[in-house]
Amino acid sequence: MLVTSSFAYTRHSYAQTTFTIPNNGSFESYLLYKAPLLRYVYIQYNLKVTRIHIAYCSLHVVPKTIRNVPHLTSLIISSCRIRHLDLNDMAHLKSLYTVDLSHNLIVSIAELPSAMALHVHRLYLAGNRLRHLNARVLHALKELRCLVLDGNRLEEITPPLVNPSIEELSIRNNRLRTLNCTDWRLPQLKYFFCSNNQLTSAPIEWQSMWRIGMLDLSFNRLRNFRMDDIYLTQLRELNLAANELTNVTTNQTQLRIPLERLQLAYNRLTALDISRWDMPNLWGLGVNNNQLTELGDVFLRFPNLDAMLIMRYNNWSCGWLKRVHPGDLLRRNYGCLNTNQSCPVGRMMVAENVWICCW
Repeated sequence: MLVTSSFAYTRHSYAQTTFTIPNNGSFESYLLYKAPLLRYVYIQYNLKVTRIHIAYCSLHVVPKTIRNVPHLTSLIISSCRIRHLDLNDMAHLKSLYTVDLSHNLIVSIAELPSAMALHVHRLYLAGNRLRHLNARVLHALKELRCLVLDGNRLEEITPPLVNPSIEELSIRNNRLRTLNCTDWRLPQLKYFFCSNNQLTSAPIEWQSMWRIGMLDLSFNRLRNFRMDDIYLTQLRELNLAANELTNVTTNQTQLRIPLERLQLAYNRLTALDISRWDMPNLWGLGVNNNQLTELGDVFLRFPNLDAMLIMRYNNWSCGWLKRVHPGDLLRRNYGCLNTNQSCPVGRMMVAENVWICCW
């Protein structure tokens, strides 16, 4: 089925292999969807078209005639068969701000000559087959705000990665074992997503990107993490869940950082020393599914946590729980623990028929 849309034009053809966007059309937006044999799209010079969306077709390349729509703002070619991205195809599109080539078969990217630039703000390349990214190929994207490389096969990102505008970088679901950010220059980066890789240590020298507000390193293989490494003035959310952490440490006498949410769930922590943590804005802390026995003065130290202190599935000490004021446990929804009468002999009743298991 092919649909060109500015609300009106529909054509059903599952056998069609070519489609032409005419120069005399009245439509601003074209949607070509679920035409399994559609391989060639020809575009005549057209000042009307601003959006082209092609999905679930058989295109092998970005149409070379894409330059015939100079007012194009959004180009989406997803779930097709594109194997090679040539940025030169888009070099003359001054209004093109969004490019989405997700879920294709892209294995390589050809860069623009050094004197040229693209005005693209958002580039989505998720679900392709990139194994190696030489960050130099992105040098022409000076106005890029968002780069998404999720779900590729990336094993390496070769620096330098230099961009004055990127605010969001996502490299989830790849095969990265290390991440060296020494030659990265991303002064505006605010959102950095690295989950579901194979990292055994935190990224190196990413502290230079001091504007980071959210860092996601969950679902990796981190064994140790130094809180000193997140000494960033803007960091609000840190996700370290589902790693292999046995130690979370700091060498500072007083670690004062602006964290609001910290996720440490699904690790192998047997102890967590929070005595040096000074996080006045912290309102969310997840330590569930570890092997913790106590958590110091967590209720007094972080008065803003309330029910967002997630503590369930740990080996809590009865002695530690007895030192906690019953009002704190009650006010904080029992730390969001799973509580019932199936506890072993060691247990504490917080309210009628509500128990906290302990040992």
